[in-house]
Amino acid sequence: MKLQSFRLSLILLLALGCARTPTGGDPERFEVLVRDYMTARFTFYPSSATQSGDHRFDDRLEDWSRAAIDREASRIQKALRDLESIDPAALGEAGVDYDLFRSQAQAQLFDLTEMRPWQRDPSAYNFGGAAAGLISRDFAPAETRLRHLVSRLGQVGRQLANAKQNLENPPPMFTEFAAEDFEGTITYLKNDVPKAFGEVKDPNLLAEYDQVLVKVTAETEAFVKWLRESLLPRSHGSYVLGEERYLKKLRLDEMIDLPVDTMLAMGDRELARLKARYRLAARRIDRSWTMDQVLALMRRDHPAADSVLVAARALTLEQRAFCDTSGFIAIPAQADCVVRPTPEYEASRSFASFDGPGSLETKATEAFYNITLPAADWDSVRAEQFLQGFNRWSLASVSLHEVYPGHFVHSLYSKEAPTYVRKTSGSGAFAEGWGLYCEEAAIDHGYRKGDSRVEFGVMRWALVRACRLQVGIRVHTRGMDMERAIRYFMDHAGLERANAEREAYRAAFDPTYIIYTLGAMQIRQLRDEVKTAQGDAFDLGRFHASMLSQGSLPVSLLRRILLPTTIGPS
Repeated sequence: MKLQSFRLSLILLLALGCARTPTGGDPERFEVLVRDYMTARFTFYPSSATQSGDHRFDDRLEDWSRAAIDREASRIQKALRDLESIDPAALGEAGVDYDLFRSQAQAQLFDLTEMRPWQRDPSAYNFGGAAAGLISRDFAPAETRLRHLVSRLGQVGRQLANAKQNLENPPPMFTEFAAEDFEGTITYLKNDVPKAFGEVKDPNLLAEYDQVLVKVTAETEAFVKWLRESLLPRSHGSYVLGEERYLKKLRLDEMIDLPVDTMLAMGDRELARLKARYRLAARRIDRSWTMDQVLALMRRDHPAADSVLVAARALTLEQRAFCDTSGFIAIPAQADCVVRPTPEYEASRSFASFDGPGSLETKATEAFYNITLPAADWDSVRAEQFLQGFNRWSLASVSLHEVYPGHFVHSLYSKEAPTYVRKTSGSGAFAEGWGLYCEEAAIDHGYRKGDSRVEFGVMRWALVRACRLQVGIRVHTRGMDMERAIRYFMDHAGLERANAEREAYRAAFDPTYIIYTLGAMQIRQLRDEVKTAQGDAFDLGRFHASMLSQGSLPVSLLRRILLPTTIGPS
């Protein structure tokens, strides 16, 4: 499951820009460095500023000329040199922030100079997220947000010109997916903007939007034509990272430093554990049925396309009540999450996702649980296969992950993180690991107790994530091709062909989606260590709250806070 907006606000990849000269002791110098660094980052990436809740750059769109990219890389390099002059031992508990900041800055430099999405992935230039940040949330009056949207859209042509200059030999899959996503962005602007800004009455402003929409539609349609007719025939690049780059990305992004063979062995053990529990749940459903019969029953038991959102909403209400009454974790009374279809600009790459306000947001509270529905132009066979993924046994698992007690609850606690670094940086392994951890932990804590069908659905989705661990590593380091990756999801997680394809293709453009299972395993281990250390005083709800209130720290850093007397790696 994709977590684009939440993840973007949690895992902001930092850059330099020291407009001030730090003075004073190391703690003060570190704080100045971090805040100036973020301002420079937001200047380079203004849409991420909007999504994180910093609205100083709402009227700007990214301008990724090659010169700007090179300047950004130089700023990060200088920031890392400046950081070396600060003694982390002098920062006290903020030494955790120092390590997190350094790793994220190194990850951003690695992304720009070695991963190079600005050169390899046309979707890096999709402006749908930049528009959505102004459309979805009422952080400012509608007229102000629409005016900023008009300004941003007016800069699309410049950014698409940058794309044409920068893109070189992307993988063909990247170009194909990007063309679909850009078309979805135009549909999104035509369909969602009138709904979002219906209260705007200024005729001049509305006319400006109509004019810029005509302009950006023409620019985007021309760009999609260029993608398909010019870039796609020249798209022969490989999405395979190779072992060295793969491990470096994992180490810098997530602070996970493990050999490939160790991770594969861990994944094998986890896959075996989950399969055993999966089979046991199937036997409790009906001991006389084969696994194929159980799967066939599960697949048939799904809502119609026009009822999926209603079923998901009912589940979120039920699961919130479970959190409140079971002591799994406390939830603020005012919290609410809207269930909606996934916006068109990201539907081709997402099954379900959470989109919440950034940790710096002080006004807007709108949060969304996005669910991708079958496309209108799909035939009945493909649509049916896709809907089988939202069967009632598994939809409970998806909702536990995305909303209560998963990503939505995490976003609420993250806003209370104690430092600026922890509000604006973090680990995808923790964020996604928390979502996956919640699915099985909720069952273990009594959610739908005795309902073997829901337990079966939870285990099935856990198997999908365990397959991601194997497929992600093997595609990028062990020569697994896409057809074998698809078969792996079908054979080991029982996925339908259409959903197995979506999962396998994701390995190409989200290579470290192994972090779901790795993160959940880390959190389970940390929970057990804290429980052992605290003995009878251990309280599960308090433990969960203590983790989430630190933002999205890598578990290796979180252990230093929750188990300060423990030494050694996680």
